[in-house]
Amino acid sequence: MAFRYPLQSVLRLRASLERQEEQRLFAIAAIVAKLSRDLEQFDDARLESQRAVLYEMAESSSGAAIQFASLCDAAAAEKHGKMRIQLIEAERLRTQQVQLYRKARQKREVFESLRKHQAMIYEREAEHREQERTDEAFLIRRIITHEE
Repeated sequence: MAFRYPLQSVLRLRASLERQEEQRLFAIAAIVAKLSRDLEQFDDARLESQRAVLYEMAESSSGAAIQFASLCDAAAAEKHGKMRIQLIEAERLRTQQVQLYRKARQKREVFESLRKHQAMIYEREAEHREQERTDEAFLIRRIITHEE
């Protein structure tokens, strides 16, 4: 008779829940990576824009150009701040999801460990039963040969 784990359905459920949490973690990690790339690209574009403004200001230092550059820089700083807040929030969600994934994995591992332990006990008992049958067969042969 083959080993049957009575909590196999629970183990499958735990494995499924673990996979779901892992997929959520991957999705959030992708969002964090995208926000991080977007912020880096924005910073690069902002730096390039500042270089262009400095070059233009060196060519002509009109008050309107300086005021416009100042307004653009303030708007860029505000957008950078908002993007940074989004990134921080996404990283916080990722950290939370890592914890949820770890808990789901630990719960699955408990049932997996229990299954392995019960399988080991089953195998030991099966080996013991087989040894008893072998011993019994040996004793029966021995009794039969002594009676003859």
